[in-house]
Amino acid sequence: MAHYFVGDIQGCYDELMRLLDKVKFDPKQDILCPVGDLVARGPASEKVAKLMLELDSAVEPVLGNHDLHLLSIYAGFFEPKKNDKLKKLLNASYLEKYAKWLRKQPLIRQYPQFDIVMSHAGMHPSLPVSEQLVLAAHAEQKINSKDYKIWLERMYGNEPRKWRAHLTEEEAFRFIINTTTRMRYIDAEGGLDFKCKLPPEQAPLDLSPWFDVETYNPQTFVFGHWAALLGHTRNSQFIGLDTGCVWGNHLTLYKAETREFFIQQSLS
Repeated sequence: MAHYFVGDIQGCYDELMRLLDKVKFDPKQDILCPVGDLVARGPASEKVAKLMLELDSAVEPVLGNHDLHLLSIYAGFFEPKKNDKLKKLLNASYLEKYAKWLRKQPLIRQYPQFDIVMSHAGMHPSLPVSEQLVLAAHAEQKINSKDYKIWLERMYGNEPRKWRAHLTEEEAFRFIINTTTRMRYIDAEGGLDFKCKLPPEQAPLDLSPWFDVETYNPQTFVFGHWAALLGHTRNSQFIGLDTGCVWGNHLTLYKAETREFFIQQSLS
């Protein structure tokens, strides 16, 4: 049995299949662990969604910002953008089944056997993982409840940028969603910054990558979301797997048991 963590797939079905072939992935005994953003922007989101449903218990994703936005489109809050390339998925016979499946997926997963914590964008350095897991569990219950449309609508917004005690239920919901699915930089005052997407060497001096901010959390963190990093965190505690396949770079797979990386160049 092997656990394969994979970066942002974003509809890059052919590249994913080549990687799975390369490592001889066996869904009867192996587990695929996508870091979120399963669909959108790539050429075959409908094939990726169908594959996720077929893999069933052999796939353990976390939710990314594109996955949540797909749910908002499904709920009727937004029209899909042309460059999201979601038309085939939105017209697929299994869309409802996929949306229900997606709503059941968590924001954070733990793999104690490897001392790994996985989320799409990362984990806030100033909060214990245990506290973020509690916040995430509350948010996940809302996304998977009968009132999920209400909460998806409340999800959008940049505030609060900092964690503080006595946040309202809605503020705590938005904070953990933004932390786990949108975060890249933290500013000099400890607030989440959502504007800068540049690699660290090009970022303003008052911004720090979240993984460069001192943390007392000792786990290894696996994340995606930040294609401009191309996987370079300069710290083995933080494994960035978004290597921009959808932008013409490559898709990256990490085998936890052996700490090996496997890559597949973009085919587009």
